[in-house]
Amino acid sequence: MPHRTEEQKVELLTLAWFTDHRDPEQGWRWAAQGARRRRPVNWAMNTELGEEGRADPLDDHLAELRVCLPERAELLGGAADPRPVSALESLALRLGLPLTPIEGAGHEPWLEQPDAVRTHLRRFVQGMVGA
Repeated sequence: MPHRTEEQKVELLTLAWFTDHRDPEQGWRWAAQGARRRRPVNWAMNTELGEEGRADPLDDHLAELRVCLPERAELLGGAADPRPVSALESLALRLGLPLTPIEGAGHEPWLEQPDAVRTHLRRFVQGMVGA
């Protein structure tokens, strides 16, 4: 549709985002909230980034990425993210980084498991301060 009403835009984004969460019922609520706040969506940029990523995959830039990372880094992700956790595991392995999967969380673990994320972030920061 070239033109959508506000409610149609919210519905489209809610439908697109609710499956990012482990719990579909809770995910629907979070997606609807996000659809009202995270706006406007830059569809042209999303398309361009997707095309660029397929044409020039991250694998070709791991050495560059590794140099840009701080001395101590860690990957954190939701174990129930609909994007395959195996991809995050593979990235962590190739970058030589630890991966902390957050159980019971999807693509936005800070929403689904805020206490677990908070615990892991505190541990990480305390490790940095103590190092």
